[in-house]
Amino acid sequence: MQQFNLRKFQAVVMGLVLVGTLNGSTPVEAQAVAAAEGQRSFLVFDATLYKNKPALSGYSLKPIKLLYESRLFPKGHQPQVLPPEQAVRSIAKELRGTSEPVIVDIERWPLKGDATVVKESVGKLSSILSWIKAEAPDIHLGAYGTVPVRDYWRAVRGPGSKEYQAWQRDNDRLEELATWQDALYPSLYTFYPDRQGWVAYAIAQLAEAKRKSNGKPVYAFLWPQYHESNATLRLKPIEADYWELQLNTVRQHADGLIIWGGWGDHGPEPWNEEAPWWQVTKRFMQGLSSGQLKGPSQLAIQ
Repeated sequence: MQQFNLRKFQAVVMGLVLVGTLNGSTPVEAQAVAAAEGQRSFLVFDATLYKNKPALSGYSLKPIKLLYESRLFPKGHQPQVLPPEQAVRSIAKELRGTSEPVIVDIERWPLKGDATVVKESVGKLSSILSWIKAEAPDIHLGAYGTVPVRDYWRAVRGPGSKEYQAWQRDNDRLEELATWQDALYPSLYTFYPDRQGWVAYAIAQLAEAKRKSNGKPVYAFLWPQYHESNATLRLKPIEADYWELQLNTVRQHADGLIIWGGWGDHGPEPWNEEAPWWQVTKRFMQGLSSGQLKGPSQLAIQ
């Protein structure tokens, strides 16, 4: 992969986001929108699955509800077939009045590749979201990792590259999915120890989410372990300073984040109060409360 200047890349990406967001606005309107963005609260949600986990509300982490495939699809269900509509609607009725966001997590249907396959996937996911909305119109509904498509290598190429632009066209095919969601929930999980690469990837993913959100909030999923697809590092804890870099990067470029994790090869993992990621997270939450947080440019990227 070609080397790139991180700060230049950040400036280009965020410039494109600002142009896309404020297109057609007068300078005064643009300033008003930018000011509103600066005042928006940054929210942190807890989606971890650790066993014996203490209540985290005291640290201002908010609850969030994920609807996993195991809840939505009957056991032995054909992978390419929609779950029974009435079963999904029944689940949605139970969610009426829920104040916490509800995130559908369905990863069995591809959202990139063959156009016909992607169109079918978008249609099926949109059907499920529409059923839930019909039965529980008051809930805040989203879908994990759908818009934009998670694509590390094309994202880090930069907006001027053919690869990045092809990735944007793939994201444009997901327009219908974005319309059903009250916020977008891109996945920024860690595949490699390359910190500069991760920051470029994260900023690009969040920029694309904002481009497709039509002004809706963008909340990023983070996981304090290396992704299981990395055969060498799979499920190993992310280094404490790397985790801090991730939290602060998302703080600068999104409206909030969701911390996922606590699930290993054998199910829920035990809670560890002394885990480095948790110590960093507690300091991050304290910084949010006090308004004293470092931005990515102030952090060491090794």
